[in-house]
Amino acid sequence: MQDPDHTGKSNDADDIVRRIGYGISGLIYASLAFSAIQIIVSATQSASDGSKKQTWTARLLAQPFGQWLVGIIGAIIIGYGFYQFYKAYKAKFRKKLKLYEMSDTEETWATRAGRLGLAARGVVFVMIGFFAIQAGRQYDSSEVRGLDGALETLTRQPYGAWLLGIVAIGLIAYGIHMFVQAEYRRIRA
Repeated sequence: MQDPDHTGKSNDADDIVRRIGYGISGLIYASLAFSAIQIIVSATQSASDGSKKQTWTARLLAQPFGQWLVGIIGAIIIGYGFYQFYKAYKAKFRKKLKLYEMSDTEETWATRAGRLGLAARGVVFVMIGFFAIQAGRQYDSSEVRGLDGALETLTRQPYGAWLLGIVAIGLIAYGIHMFVQAEYRRIRA
């Protein structure tokens, strides 16, 4: 099996599948951003799968040391969010792109989209982790929120619509970043 992080060109089936995977990931994040935009435009929100998250958390809370487990999971999620901030700051993803195939403008915008998108993911993961820690601390599975709950919480903050709009733009940027990955990622020959 080839490592997609090495330089070179290849068009075998595995590499094509990897590129398709990056493209699908981009579509998923674009749809998440679209959902965020829908929340901004519409004050009503459709039913979510929050009950599944709450059931899972309730089962975990019922275990010995369940509050600690939920809190640790929340801390891990927050840590992953901060790792996204680090990735955005360092922009090491650029090393994995075929920058020589891009114009200067494309390279600049690919870097900006990657940084903004990774930072937006960081915000969302930190919020989700915070809700998990709250659920553990309060021994209340209803405190658990997924992406939809995190975005809804943003709308209830001062300037919430603006905050949500910024996160939505960031998630759109992450979708663009994933499309750039699908097109320009270095694949080992």
